[in-house]
Amino acid sequence: MLGPILRRAEEKQVCIWLAFDRSVTVKAEIFRFEELNVTNNKSGEQWQKFPIGSGIAKTLRIGDHLHVVLVIARPVGSHTSETYKAINFPTDELLAYDIEVIDDNEPKSRGKTLADLGLLGGKNSIVYDRQNNGKRDPMLPTFFLRGKSTPLNFLHGSCRKLHGKGEDCLAAADKVISSSLTDLDKRPSALFLTGDQIYADDVAGPLSNYLTDLGNKLLGWDEQFPGIGEKISEMHMGERQMLVRECAGFTSSASSNHLLSFGEFAAMYLLAWNVENWPERFPDITTVTNGNKKKYHEQIEQLENTRRDLPAVRRVLANIPTYMIFDDHEITDDWNITREWNENVRASKCGKQVVTNGLAAYWVFQGWGNNPASFNDEFVATISDFFANNGNASDAERSAFEDHLWSFKGWTYGAPTNPLTIIADCRTLRHYDSYNGAPQLLSNEGLLSILQTAKEANYQKGDPIIIVLPTPVFGFLLLEALQKAAAKVTGVYKLDLETWYANETGLVNLLSFLVQTFEPRHCIFLSGDVHYGFTISAVFALLQKNDGAVKSLCMNITQLNSSALKTTSLVKIAFVSEIMGRIRQLFPWKQVVRIGWINGGSDRLLSKSLRVKSIPTLHLQIRPRKKENNLMPQEPPDWVEARSIVKASGSAIPFLLISDNNIGLVTIDKDINRIIQRFLVRKATKKEIKIHQTLVEMNHGENRLEGLVRAKIFEFTQKSPVDADLTEGSMRYRSETP
Repeated sequence: MLGPILRRAEEKQVCIWLAFDRSVTVKAEIFRFEELNVTNNKSGEQWQKFPIGSGIAKTLRIGDHLHVVLVIARPVGSHTSETYKAINFPTDELLAYDIEVIDDNEPKSRGKTLADLGLLGGKNSIVYDRQNNGKRDPMLPTFFLRGKSTPLNFLHGSCRKLHGKGEDCLAAADKVISSSLTDLDKRPSALFLTGDQIYADDVAGPLSNYLTDLGNKLLGWDEQFPGIGEKISEMHMGERQMLVRECAGFTSSASSNHLLSFGEFAAMYLLAWNVENWPERFPDITTVTNGNKKKYHEQIEQLENTRRDLPAVRRVLANIPTYMIFDDHEITDDWNITREWNENVRASKCGKQVVTNGLAAYWVFQGWGNNPASFNDEFVATISDFFANNGNASDAERSAFEDHLWSFKGWTYGAPTNPLTIIADCRTLRHYDSYNGAPQLLSNEGLLSILQTAKEANYQKGDPIIIVLPTPVFGFLLLEALQKAAAKVTGVYKLDLETWYANETGLVNLLSFLVQTFEPRHCIFLSGDVHYGFTISAVFALLQKNDGAVKSLCMNITQLNSSALKTTSLVKIAFVSEIMGRIRQLFPWKQVVRIGWINGGSDRLLSKSLRVKSIPTLHLQIRPRKKENNLMPQEPPDWVEARSIVKASGSAIPFLLISDNNIGLVTIDKDINRIIQRFLVRKATKKEIKIHQTLVEMNHGENRLEGLVRAKIFEFTQKSPVDADLTEGSMRYRSETP
């Protein structure tokens, strides 16, 4: 039904996720690619395979015809003998894997390998064929674990709507892997999907009834919802907009076919990553009104484009360790956008049930494979036991299940990269300053979850760090300022006002926390969400004042943003790239410098080791204080920020923003001195990939952004230069032809 999808992969374990329509037992074996040998005998071509790791697991029953498994392969001997506990999978070496599937109803029958399942050749192939001196190399899905001898190459992207316009840029990763199959200096070692892997609210009409039917088949029962009198199987296309608004409290403006049941959520994931789960043809809806017929047929056209690319998408997911996090559309647009939204939906039995379904589906299809250690046996049993009721759970059992998922705070996790990558939950760990205003995207609890993840990964203070936050921390200020101003008229829901810039208390809380707790030599933010790609370099300084002396902690920052994988429009491309991006290029200033004061005393983050004594809620005054009698203010600011957007090469006139569908390919050299982000854009007409590239380099001289920060601090002190504890290494920025 789905998979294999390669998930968390590190020296101690390799995790492979699959879904089946029946109960099976899955065995996985890991091999050194160079040790795979092909032999020929009377029965045909066979492989001699010597596994260096293995694992076996039974599927978890979620429904009558939905059984999922996360099989964890460990180095041979590491879990059976004290002698071999130190054995690890090799790094910087190409590895391969195979699986064997045994039907639990026929345990004595021969298991089926990937070859038996038809996945090593033909239209459903998940492997990359390579000719070596005229001989065909053994074909199995491959990957590698990055060590210290290769650069860090990874892919990242977000926002993939099946009927979204434009080319599916997740499929662009297929060519990246194919072209660098055995060249580990170029091949990406990880894929980060940073949100909106599915759209639960904006569902294509041609898929709506099929998703319902498939969902009911998967579970074996028709889920009922309080406040909704009819069965979801009896609903027609386009009838759910008012229903979810009135019964569930949702605010999405595109929810006429909103997913409701767990089965529908599961069906959407099955379609998102495997073409074999799609309907053979879409229904010819003769009853569609004239006003909607054009839209319906446009959606079919885009869905067919997605169908065409899905074999490549499936191959990508089988050949690269993949790490995922939710944003809002995995559940519904505006999910937890305000305290008002959260309280209204939680008070609605229908809304609470739908959100729970989305969270449960996220765990099954995404969350489980990110870091299996995050979910103990009790958590897994809670999921499986609830669905074992086949829809017959009592009100008390359903309420307990919903409360368990709503209150779960373990979605933040670390990915085994070097530098360490922390993927943070910015949806369920928010703080609300007001009832219906823009939220702080990370509460104190959310910040502490980042700290705990770093401690578990043995992060060393001062090391560089990568942090995945679905919404860019440093966004395109011109657009964000317009959005914030317009929201005063339209409200937060209309324009999705949940940027970091929209609530600067939360922004400064995050940056202050990072610079004091980790003091990273370089902090790299990895994001998506906004449907355009860009690179921003920044410096953030936090001033500490004590008995008239001023000391600053300073952090170099690179913001990498790539989005959307598939959901664009010509209007958006024209507005974002050709209007807003060009307007910004006309400004005489190239950098933005901002200062702010924190009201409420000197209570600060204290962290000489990775421990935090207090995380205050900050109240900010962003505007500089007025001069009196032409004198500078007596009190220096509490923080200073400077940022600069990096121009992208790849066009005659360099772009600041890439608004075509894109996926980011990032290269960070071994010494963390160069960061290259390539935006890969698929062009349907020319059948090629267009590359836009940005480059950030580190050097050991003071860069202009640090200079601006120092100058601004000195401007307010009028004394000897501030003792600025600036991080090692500075940055210079330029675009470079790829």
